[in-house]
Amino acid sequence: MSNFNLLCEPIKNGIINKLGWRNLTPVQELSIPEIVSGKNAIILAPTAGGKTEAAFLPVLNVLYSENLEPISVIYVSPIKALLNNQEERLKKLSSFIYSGVFKWHGDVESSEKKKFYKNPPQILMITPESLEVILMSQKVDKNELFKNIRFIVIDEIHAFADSERGIHLMAVVERIQSFSKFDIQRIGLSATVGNPHEILKWMQGSSSREGIVINPPREKKPKKIEIKYVDETKNDFQKEIAKRIFGKKALFFSNSRTAAEELKLLIERSGIDCHVHHSSINKYFREIAEEKFKLGNNTAIIATSTLELGIDIGDLDIVLQLDSPNSVSSFLQRLGRTGRRENSIAHFVFFPTNKEKLVLSIAILNLAIRGWVEDVFLVKKAYDILFQQILAITLSTLGTDLESIYKLFKNVYSFSEITQEDFMSLVKYMLENKYLMFERGKIYIDAETEKRFGGRNFITLYSSFDTNKEFTVKYKNRPIGSLERWFVNALGDNFQFVLAGRCWQTDKIDYNRYIIHVTEAEYARPPKWMSEGGFISFELAQEYLNVLTSNEEFHFLNKTELDLLNEIRYEERSFGLEKDKIIIEENKDDYIFYTYAGNRVNYTLATALSLINGFYDIVGVNWKGFKLRCRDKEFKINLDSILEEMNKIRTNPNYFDKEKIKKLIERVPDIVTSKFQRYLPQGLRRKQLFDYIYDIEKTKEFVKENQIKMLRIYY
Repeated sequence: MSNFNLLCEPIKNGIINKLGWRNLTPVQELSIPEIVSGKNAIILAPTAGGKTEAAFLPVLNVLYSENLEPISVIYVSPIKALLNNQEERLKKLSSFIYSGVFKWHGDVESSEKKKFYKNPPQILMITPESLEVILMSQKVDKNELFKNIRFIVIDEIHAFADSERGIHLMAVVERIQSFSKFDIQRIGLSATVGNPHEILKWMQGSSSREGIVINPPREKKPKKIEIKYVDETKNDFQKEIAKRIFGKKALFFSNSRTAAEELKLLIERSGIDCHVHHSSINKYFREIAEEKFKLGNNTAIIATSTLELGIDIGDLDIVLQLDSPNSVSSFLQRLGRTGRRENSIAHFVFFPTNKEKLVLSIAILNLAIRGWVEDVFLVKKAYDILFQQILAITLSTLGTDLESIYKLFKNVYSFSEITQEDFMSLVKYMLENKYLMFERGKIYIDAETEKRFGGRNFITLYSSFDTNKEFTVKYKNRPIGSLERWFVNALGDNFQFVLAGRCWQTDKIDYNRYIIHVTEAEYARPPKWMSEGGFISFELAQEYLNVLTSNEEFHFLNKTELDLLNEIRYEERSFGLEKDKIIIEENKDDYIFYTYAGNRVNYTLATALSLINGFYDIVGVNWKGFKLRCRDKEFKINLDSILEEMNKIRTNPNYFDKEKIKKLIERVPDIVTSKFQRYLPQGLRRKQLFDYIYDIEKTKEFVKENQIKMLRIYY
């Protein structure tokens, strides 16, 4: 019997008459009874798998049957574009029970927001930053506005969970919970992840409701996945792309904005209508690109991760990837954009442009075939976001006591391992540095904080992510997009560049207002943007090694790619590469470690070994390995001490004791993870980075299971 019958008559009628559905999807069938019964839920399904309806059909059912008062539901999206994309969808669903929907983000007129306060609807669509704006406002009665909140639905929760924005969001959810008369029911919509139960725990917070992961069996649709090695310098790249996408609707992913702009220029030479989509292009032009792509046939849209999330760009014939993503999760997200039509095939093509990306593409596909996907990394000591939240809640309440702040935030997963001692240490630091002041048993925003963060009504505190100061590019006073400040400063006043797929010439640069006025140009090259690649997991790095050390002839490879793979295998094995071996290459002044253990294990191992006698500096850590260099040129680097230390890690279960951890904290690489990190005291900043960068347990396991192989380079 279908769970369709659990829904009220208006919703059943809406499904039949307005949606025209004959049946529900598996994820919708499973979700309805669990959400109606009041459980918190993580709903897993691929892109376009019906997750939104799986959440909102039972939510709307509760709204109707229990006659809940506004605002009852908050729907949170990671990006404004997804809010815009989902607005009509949610309005259509809510119309089944004559419920209202309001979309709130930075581009919505203030007059509309005033109307919202006067007459709030049942459903609020919003970003975490806009929720913070409401919470920090001293003009809004939060007790009144949020008292009826019964549901919070978080879309693309996996994208939130591994970022500072997700930590910020969950802190905001707990603050909203303090105003609601309900134990707010929490629902997260997610793509496939390796640790959904941990994400459920991350989302639960203070809620006492039972939680469940809803993960229906995947529908096995036919797939065609290719790996085609190409040389970007040769014409065959353009030909291979055109061969696959001419006359079709194609989505092409690149790992950088520069590459996306370059691809656009290349593809349109083949007579294909081509558009480009990334974060440095103005919203107006991104939306035009989306609409033109929806309506086109012989068309391609080239995008960075901006189109990895569930933004609707219509049906696709094929998805292509320049080089490879850095994770199985990203690949599955991108694969899920194709093959949605009935009787269609999900067609995906990797286009690796070098040997490393070829092997990485094979490794990603192997893991995906085996059903493996990365865990989402969840922080438990987010001192930086705690810093932000202390300021935000203090500002919003016009003073508060420390005990209530600590009690409130202990329920946030990402603050759960912050001790009261560390909490008080942070507060003391904030008092000493005049972020806060203490009077009559309460903390208040200090006047110095007003100077630091008070501009434009404390806009800096609304968001956890940093927005680098960029130059806005304008053509005839219409914004086209933006360029990073370092790039503009490096080139001076007169240069050409490509942006939004068109060539531009600088006309005038206003350095005070950060505006570049441009005219059209005949020819230009894409600009450069700084972008950080994410960490590669231990499992993916090890699979890369497996590909190189095995003799398997993968069925999905053509002869050209298989021959090239065997060439790479021969080269690597000639060098000495073996499975279950840590290769150490001995040079005159350094040792190079080839581990294939992923970024976090390599950081841990490199830092631990660098501590021996304090003589070794770490050079160039990546997911494949690292280098140890002698700090003192008069000192001969000692292989025996390195091997002895490796053996200690292998055999001593207490190797990483408190003293060792203290030393590791002191030497942790200073990687920037959020804009509030720089305001932390050095000790807490290092503690947070320790958890983010190092993986002690995996390192011990790795060293224990691998032997040492030495290579000596003679001079």
